Amino acid sequence: MPTSSQELPAEPDLWAPVGFEHLPSDLVSAFRGADWPEVRVRLQTVMDAMITDGPYGRELFQLVLQLPIGFDPVFERYRASAMVDHGEWDALRNSLAAQPMEPTEVLGVRDIITAPVDHLSFPATTEPHHRLLFEPYEFQARRSMGPYRHWAQRISNYYPAMLWNRDDIPIGRHLRFRRLHDTLSLAIGEAHAGQLEVAHALARESQRLGDEGEPMRVLARDLAELVRVGMGEKHEFELATPEHVCRPTGPSPQGVWEILLYLMPFLALREDDSLGWAARLAERIAVRLAAPRAELQAISWRVASDVRSGRRGRDTELAGLVAKARRATPGLRGLPVFLSGYAERSYDAFREAEHLARRAGNVWLQVSSLVWMLAIEPQPAMAHRLHQLLDITAWRRPILAPPEVAADAALAMTVTGERGRSILELALTAGRPAVTTEVVMRHLDDASVTSTARTAAVDVLGLVGTMQARDILARLAKRNDEVGRTAAKLSSRTGAQISLSEREVEVLSLAADGLTNRQIAERLYLSPHTVARHLANARAKLGASNRAEAAVQLERTRQ
Repeated sequence: MPTSSQELPAEPDLWAPVGFEHLPSDLVSAFRGADWPEVRVRLQTVMDAMITDGPYGRELFQLVLQLPIGFDPVFERYRASAMVDHGEWDALRNSLAAQPMEPTEVLGVRDIITAPVDHLSFPATTEPHHRLLFEPYEFQARRSMGPYRHWAQRISNYYPAMLWNRDDIPIGRHLRFRRLHDTLSLAIGEAHAGQLEVAHALARESQRLGDEGEPMRVLARDLAELVRVGMGEKHEFELATPEHVCRPTGPSPQGVWEILLYLMPFLALREDDSLGWAARLAERIAVRLAAPRAELQAISWRVASDVRSGRRGRDTELAGLVAKARRATPGLRGLPVFLSGYAERSYDAFREAEHLARRAGNVWLQVSSLVWMLAIEPQPAMAHRLHQLLDITAWRRPILAPPEVAADAALAMTVTGERGRSILELALTAGRPAVTTEVVMRHLDDASVTSTARTAAVDVLGLVGTMQARDILARLAKRNDEVGRTAAKLSSRTGAQISLSEREVEVLSLAADGLTNRQIAERLYLSPHTVARHLANARAKLGASNRAEAAVQLERTRQ
């Protein structure tokens, strides 16, 4: 695990007044002077009638909500969009009654947000651009990320003709935002339902698109960093999203909910309380929006945070969550079923969760369910399916699967006959040196394994960092083939001073992740006294004065 300790801000009240401090002064002056024609002109430079989130966030939304009724149809569109994003359903009804306008888009999005958990249809429309607008809202609401990914692949090629015919749309801002929006949507779709390497590349690109201050740039930055963790990298970084959404210029309540749910699975990879923080805030938003599907998702992640932290039975709301999700669509039901499997170590629950994940296209949940299934009961068919997914998607750190479970799954794949770099990397990322060494040796001892896979096994062995691994490398270095040459290079680089035992490496690695001795003891089923002894031995062997320095020394031996 990466060291992911971060002090998180207090959960914000996203409906509280924020003032207009960051808005353009000419817009604020015109608004305060009730110069509505001038307000309309100024709004067109900062707000898009088709896209309401932007660099000014809630400050702009709150100004728009105070625009006069009946003055201008453009104002009605702006205000209606802001009301939807804030869940102001009574005000929206009154506004539409007072000033008739073409309400298809507004009412369609409202109906999606407030739909029940078993909802499975789109608002009726004959317009292609309405359908493309409704689809991402509906797929997010039912957490069907496979269909969302396909939508993201289509939307980047669609620009409606009406875009050029409406004078309330600032074309330059809209086109710049669309490049950011479409690229990041592709990244989100790949992160949840496709390939992490593609998601990472697209998220990095997104950070250079759009206008300065766009909240989607912040989302792109955090998504890129979190995807790296999912691919098995170990690095420190602080999330930018929590602070950003708390600012007066942060996104609308609906926008914040979307951002948090895009990140939520990846937040489960962190050791801090970012998952619980995000889930609690998302739940508050969903309750205020009167959005049953949004609320079910938020509660699912809040319970996931509780279960992951070791709470069981009546200390969680798992039983109520499973009951509420019973009639929900597959994407919404998958995580609650998975959590019941996590709490009970139930193979059948994980099998059902994997089936639901496939139906919804939620690849991360497929991977995690299969990891658990293999750790509980290894079966060749399941091992082969997981191996394929690991190869295709680049997942190396399964979500809500403790390291020992991931290590057992890697060993189970090897025992059932699967071979490949992705299995080796899954074992290495799990941080269980003894298991990783066993997986490596099974690759090296198998005559049918390709030379590429054998070389990959030696590479992984060089990263294990134990005395046993060093000794094996030394023996392999005597061979006169590619494996021997690779082992010789690694042996000379790691040096003879490495002599940590497998248990010492495990304990020190967990200490480097920020766990206390007691937490390490609980994770490894040891006593705190034994953990302290292993840490002391590791420090002595590495010549380190404290656990932090020892962790740095261990990391250097793996480079």
